[in-house]
Amino acid sequence: MKRKVVIITILMTLILLAGNLLATTNLIAKTSSSVNELEEGQEVTITLRFDEYQQIQEGLNAYQATLEYNKEIFEEVKQEDFQCLNDWEKLQYNQATGEFVAIKKVGSTEPEDIVSITLRTKPVVKATTTEIKIKDIVTSEGERDIAIAETKATINIIEEQTEKPEEPKPEKITSTKYTIAGGYVERILPNTTVAQFKENVTLENVTTEPQIVFTDHEGMPLAEDGIVTTGTQIKVGKTLQYTLVVIGDTDSDGEITINDMAELKLHIIEKELLEGIKLKAADVDNDGEVTINDLAQMKLILIDLLKLE
Repeated sequence: MKRKVVIITILMTLILLAGNLLATTNLIAKTSSSVNELEEGQEVTITLRFDEYQQIQEGLNAYQATLEYNKEIFEEVKQEDFQCLNDWEKLQYNQATGEFVAIKKVGSTEPEDIVSITLRTKPVVKATTTEIKIKDIVTSEGERDIAIAETKATINIIEEQTEKPEEPKPEKITSTKYTIAGGYVERILPNTTVAQFKENVTLENVTTEPQIVFTDHEGMPLAEDGIVTTGTQIKVGKTLQYTLVVIGDTDSDGEITINDMAELKLHIIEKELLEGIKLKAADVDNDGEVTINDLAQMKLILIDLLKLE
């Protein structure tokens, strides 16, 4: 019988003690966040609020809680990152444990925001979802400890969406009449003017003005009515440069003459060989080599029995 009384007494004592230490009320804690998404280096302010005060009579005079956050995402929270609200004051924060405590001279009897905490993301973070928790919340009216369930805010961490500048499209020159390859524009008819040459080429993504600059084989600029010759240089836009080759124009005067025939004869008998752009110009029949047929065609052109197109 004596043993039963002792056990009952212990149980009643424990129940009363638990009731005194952690009383149950309708009081709840809520958190709100200033933003729901963060990029690297940005801030969020978490506000803690006490609500549902129906059973609070004397007023809350103190509270304690623990801040929990991901330290790989956020910079270390310090004392100065806390701001007391609505006359809550003398907040102390333990940076090592995340615990903080504050008091209020005149007890809190109505729902109110009690503290705000500013957190900053680190300079380099990866996209993820993280939670900022305020837990182990305990408050008091001065008679007993009142435990409050934890509350949290969910934040989406997004990677900075830096728009990459659009890659400039390459400048381009094409033609259905001329052969354009390897830095040369070939198969240009004799006596072609600058204006006529332009009519037979198509430019893409060229924004300079003028779009094409012409200089002769001596480096002098050519006007619209100037004749292009073997050796004329053109600069297209900012990036392209070509050497022009006029059919049969081995002496760079822009037309087929007796002099071109003479140079071609000397080349065929290997007395004075043509090289470079002169050799390209001498391939009148466009078969990839310079032979007696090129000389024959050149002669026919000179006497108007063959017309180049």
